[in-house]
Amino acid sequence: MKQVKIKLPMKMLALAGGLLLATSSLAQNNAIKGHVKDASGEPVMGATITVNGKAIGITDMDGNFSVDAAPGTELTFTFLGMTPQTVKASGNMNIILSDDQNLLNEVVVIGYGSVKKNDLTGSVSTVKPSEVQAGLATSAQDLLVGQAPGVVVTTAGGPEGSGTIRVRGGSSLNASNDPLIVIDGVPLDNSSVQGMGNPLSMIAPDNIENMTILKDASATAIYGSRASNGVIIITTKRGRGGKPQVNFSANMYINTARKTYESLSTAALTDVLVKQFGEDSDPVKYIQNNAQKYGALNTNWQDEVLRTTISHDYNLSVGGTTGCLPYRVAVSYTNNNGILKNSKMDRATVGFNLTPEFLDHRLKIKANAKGYWVKNQFSNSGAVSAGISMDPSAPIYNDAQMKGGLDGYKLWNGYYSQMNGNAFNTNGTNNPVATVNDRDDKATILRSNGNLQIDYALKWLPDLHFNLNLGYDVSKSKENIYTAANSPTAWDGWRNDGAGTYQHIEEFKSNTLLDFYVNYQKEVKSIKSFFDATAGYSWQRFYRDGNNNGTIFTTNGFNTPTLNDDGTYTLSWGTEREGTTYTNPETTKWAKHLQLLSFFGRLNYTLMDRYLLTFTVRGDASSRFKKENRWGVFPAAALAWKITDEPWMKNTKDVMNEMKLRLGWGVTGQQDIGDNYYPYLATYVASTQGSKYPSLSGNGFISTLYPTGYDPDIKWEETTTWNAGIDFGFLDNRITASFDYYLRKSKDLLSYVSVPSGSSTTNMMNQNIGTLRNEGVEFSLTARPIVSKDFTWTANYNIAYNKNEITKLNNDGSYVEVGGISAGTGGTCQVHAVGYPAYSFFLFEQVYDEAGKPLEGVYVDQNNDGVINDDDRRIFRSKDPKVTMSFSSTFNWKNWDFGFSLRANIGNYVYADAISNNSVIDNCWKNAKVNNLIKADNYFTGTANPSVGVQKSDYWLRNASFLRCDNITLGHTWPQLLDNKMRLRLYGAVQNPFVITKYKGLDPEVADGIDRDLYPRSLTFTVGLVASF
Repeated sequence: MKQVKIKLPMKMLALAGGLLLATSSLAQNNAIKGHVKDASGEPVMGATITVNGKAIGITDMDGNFSVDAAPGTELTFTFLGMTPQTVKASGNMNIILSDDQNLLNEVVVIGYGSVKKNDLTGSVSTVKPSEVQAGLATSAQDLLVGQAPGVVVTTAGGPEGSGTIRVRGGSSLNASNDPLIVIDGVPLDNSSVQGMGNPLSMIAPDNIENMTILKDASATAIYGSRASNGVIIITTKRGRGGKPQVNFSANMYINTARKTYESLSTAALTDVLVKQFGEDSDPVKYIQNNAQKYGALNTNWQDEVLRTTISHDYNLSVGGTTGCLPYRVAVSYTNNNGILKNSKMDRATVGFNLTPEFLDHRLKIKANAKGYWVKNQFSNSGAVSAGISMDPSAPIYNDAQMKGGLDGYKLWNGYYSQMNGNAFNTNGTNNPVATVNDRDDKATILRSNGNLQIDYALKWLPDLHFNLNLGYDVSKSKENIYTAANSPTAWDGWRNDGAGTYQHIEEFKSNTLLDFYVNYQKEVKSIKSFFDATAGYSWQRFYRDGNNNGTIFTTNGFNTPTLNDDGTYTLSWGTEREGTTYTNPETTKWAKHLQLLSFFGRLNYTLMDRYLLTFTVRGDASSRFKKENRWGVFPAAALAWKITDEPWMKNTKDVMNEMKLRLGWGVTGQQDIGDNYYPYLATYVASTQGSKYPSLSGNGFISTLYPTGYDPDIKWEETTTWNAGIDFGFLDNRITASFDYYLRKSKDLLSYVSVPSGSSTTNMMNQNIGTLRNEGVEFSLTARPIVSKDFTWTANYNIAYNKNEITKLNNDGSYVEVGGISAGTGGTCQVHAVGYPAYSFFLFEQVYDEAGKPLEGVYVDQNNDGVINDDDRRIFRSKDPKVTMSFSSTFNWKNWDFGFSLRANIGNYVYADAISNNSVIDNCWKNAKVNNLIKADNYFTGTANPSVGVQKSDYWLRNASFLRCDNITLGHTWPQLLDNKMRLRLYGAVQNPFVITKYKGLDPEVADGIDRDLYPRSLTFTVGLVASF
């Protein structure tokens, strides 16, 4: 694929240059005719035909040509960005030009413009997804997995394709660590939309042309306050010259859980209970009574709530040129069914892209708009955790017989549920199957984004360009949640009386953008210099509002079921609730807005085409801060030296194509602290139930307004980055490599921390509290070891190392506890502390016996005071990997291709919350009900040293280093079908086929380091086709 910004002018120049050749062809005596197209079947307009270096013709708008040459003459076909091809002249020639990867990578989209890759001064990676990669991906973020050093993408389970992206580690504690996402020039709001957690899930991967990752401050500073965590610029596909080209792709996926936790069988659980409580104990008798009542059961509850699904997606696009208007129209549909029952995502997208040029190419317009319809059906993920701990001796459905009372209702809607006498046990484990089926949770999202870019060059000064970019991103979402009356979920929620509920949530979001900038480019040959200067203004406004219906009760409540003498049950209505609301709908309305105002400038200077300088500055104003702190200024500078272009390096050109040294420095800002748009102001909210005053009239209660916590001195968080890198290219760029060293220092860290009692109306608020340091190296290598007529081998390898350390905290204590776990109320396992990585683990050091078995409740007395308490916890290990690696390889033999991708994390640790929460035997018998355990190496009684417990032991801290195979693919391409009118490719793939790790949890790749999410990752088998007409 070619960059449109370069390709279209070159085409027009080539056409103008070949005008006489084209017109003279009317009188040709030895007319050789033919057609030139690219590998995807699209016509190549403006390709030049030469004989012995002399141009004799050029292809027209449809890729056709007619030249005067004798049969057998060697014709050479060339076009910018494609590999030249020399063939002997013959009748009705069909020429296919393939993309020249060496040239394609030279043009890189950056903020407010593009540059040749050879002229880059910052640390930038480019990802150009192949048609296979696009077919395997559900979300745009999937295309980034393992593609660039220092970029860590952790995907989560679920059909909506959520996950996290981190570029060179996190630069903040509680402010956003997400990179800025820019789609076709429009920066997105990274916050979630109601009913859609991942903003990238709206983009059909098939519509993405390329993704540029800006990593160091010299590259990102042009985006100022939003670029501390890197920038990902997504460019979607555009129209190309020639007659209409149709592209169609279809994929079918089979998804199943790669791994699930193994719970104990009924027999194994009984053995554990006998050893702990005795053979005649109540829990053992409970299981025996179930066997007498329902038969000897061994219910695998996870199998009952998980499933194998079939999903599919389709993409259709039409692109070409009509008159002077290049266009592309694309539609897509995705159906992704989750492996948890009743979960799925349906997505339909439509978009168009127009790129006309007028006034002799001085006026260039890029107009695009995309519309998205997304429907998510969410299943209660709590069913997975319930499936682990639910009693295996219990049935799915109860056998209770009803007598009289309410027609159509069964006890707990027919589901087996744990009971206290004849009442529902709200302290027991809910039936997992009921948990999946009781709630109907569907969200519909309508979203559209797009922009209009106008580039105008003055006729009398064509090097001066005026650019205007008007963009928008608007969404409206509705989520409806119904809970069935008399269901276990209804008995366990809201009013605990089985009343059905209906919750309706609405949200509107808008993001509007105006950019205006001036660009001047001038080559001054007398001083061997090239200048590229940009200066501009940016305004962006984020607005969102929402409300909900206060949760309406759809039925009255129920009385506790009556157990009759004959063993039957009778249901009757209880408290009148139907039509009432749980909360006042008027108090649920909210609205927030944020504005960013910016001025920016950038100067690129090149001397002798080998010494490069970039200087950038941006000033941002945010409405989140008071007037005195509102503006932040973020400068950056970078230098580059093309060493191989030095005269004294001339003799190395046969081996070394490129060696470029890069040095960069810059400052970026951060102000994204989520939904708190006014952290420096006192905003007033209504008091909640239980915090109201009785009315003087004696009728009801009075709601009061009180100010939320605020810090009037809160200000910008700033990150300063130093970067040094070197790029290599060998053997005609068959081997390319880059190495980067970086140092990032963040100060005035924005964090949500506790405040002294009495100093505010809240105990926590956002404040600037300290400094953070990230230091690391990155290395990437791309090689084509074998390139022959029929066989090609391409390999890519990336490795990155990052060290994170908190260097200062301003709070009164020496640390800030974070990372909630299942142990009790407010239990945590992580900490922010000076001298340690952010989110380090904070646990007791376990003591073991001679056989290596943990001694329950026995921990190292770190301060030797003879007492084990919280002062004896130690800071140890980090959730983040020290080293990340990826390796991918593709083999092409004739029309066959085979490829695989591997990825590894080394040095990341995980707190096994799910295992710790299901390995305590004492929890098996709670509230007179049996719960199950996970099959584990060791079980704890839960009775030793109860004041400390077992779940804050570092026994649960596990090394989660891993090697994962992301995908294996095999495909075949038929380049010329139906008389060369069609290109067809069929392929098959398997995703996430294996993971090599010592970690015994569900999956070692956990973004926050606490393995509490029990939703299994899928093993996916894919069959797909791609056709071009």
